Amino acid sequence: MMDDAKKLTAWGMDDGVHDVLSLKPITTPEQQIELLRGKGVTFERCAEERALEILSSVETYLHLSAYRVLFQRHEDGPDAGKFVSLDFGDLLDVSSLDDVLRETFRLMAKDVERAVRAWLVSEAAGRGEDGYGIVADFVSSLPRGFREGLRRDLVSRSQADEYAGSLIDHYRDAMPVWVLLEVVPFGTLLAFYLFCVERWEEAGRREIHYALKDVKAVRNCASHAGCLCNGFVPERETRHTTSGVALEWLNAHGIHNSKGRRARLRNRRAQQLVTTVALHDMLAGKHAAPATLDAVAGLRPLMDDAIARYGTQNPLVSHLVFLARVLDVARG
Repeated sequence: MMDDAKKLTAWGMDDGVHDVLSLKPITTPEQQIELLRGKGVTFERCAEERALEILSSVETYLHLSAYRVLFQRHEDGPDAGKFVSLDFGDLLDVSSLDDVLRETFRLMAKDVERAVRAWLVSEAAGRGEDGYGIVADFVSSLPRGFREGLRRDLVSRSQADEYAGSLIDHYRDAMPVWVLLEVVPFGTLLAFYLFCVERWEEAGRREIHYALKDVKAVRNCASHAGCLCNGFVPERETRHTTSGVALEWLNAHGIHNSKGRRARLRNRRAQQLVTTVALHDMLAGKHAAPATLDAVAGLRPLMDDAIARYGTQNPLVSHLVFLARVLDVARG
C-alpha cells in the first residue's frame, strides 16, 4: 500500500493522471542556489543576491542549469563530480549567447520560409496553374487525418484568429495557393513543397525538401525559447547524415571534407544549424531581411568572446568556431 506521505498525483503522456512515489521535489530559488553550490558552482561573477533575483523572476533553474553540461567536472579526488571553475555568471553568459543565437536563426528560418512561399507561388503561375486546382489536388492527396486536421485548424482560425482569420474566412469557399501558403504552418508548407516538386517533376529539389526539415526543427526550437548550445556535447553525436544540400554548399564555399568538419557534423544540432545557413544563403541570399543581416553581424562578436573566454576544453567552443566560419563564408 502506498505511503500517503510520499504519494504524489502526477500526469504522464502514457498513463495520464496517476499516483506515483519518489518524484523529484519542486524547489525554491534559495534551494536551487544550494543545489548549484553543492555541484561546485560559485557565485563570484554573479552575486548570490542577484542570482536569487534571476531565478525568482527572470529565468528558470531548469533553463540555466541546462548549460552545465558544457563545463568540465572533476573526475576524481574530494571534488569528484563537481564542476571545475564554473560560476553562475558563466551560465548567464552562455544563456545570453544562446538567446542571440536562437533569435538570429529564427530570423534566418523566417527568410527561408518566405523564400519558399514566394518560389511556390511564382512557379505555379509560371507553369500555368490556375491557383485553385493545385490546392484541391494537394488537399485531396493528404491522408484523411492530416486533411481533416488542416480543415479544422483553418475553420477555427477563421473565427478566432485576430491576424489571419478574416483572410481565411474570405477565401473559405475557394482557397487559392497564394492564400493557403500564407496561413498554413511550416510543416504543411513543406508537405506542399514536396507535392509540387513531384507534380512538376522537379527531382533535383527533393533534397531541398528534406533539408528544409532541419530548418523547421531549428525554427521550432528558436520560436519556443528552447536551448541550442547545450546540445554541443559529445553525448549528442548522431548517426543521422548531414543534408547533401548542406555538404555541397560547404564544399562550394571552401569548407571541404576534413576530420574537423566530420567531427562537428556528427552533432545533430550542428547539422541543422549549418543546413539552415546553407539554405538561407541559397534561397534568400541577397534578399535576406536587413534584420537578419544585422542579427548575424551582432552575433559574431559574441561568439568570438565566448571562444576566447572558455578555451578549447569546452565542447561549446569547437562548435562555435566551426559555426562562425560557416556564417562568415555565407556573409562573403
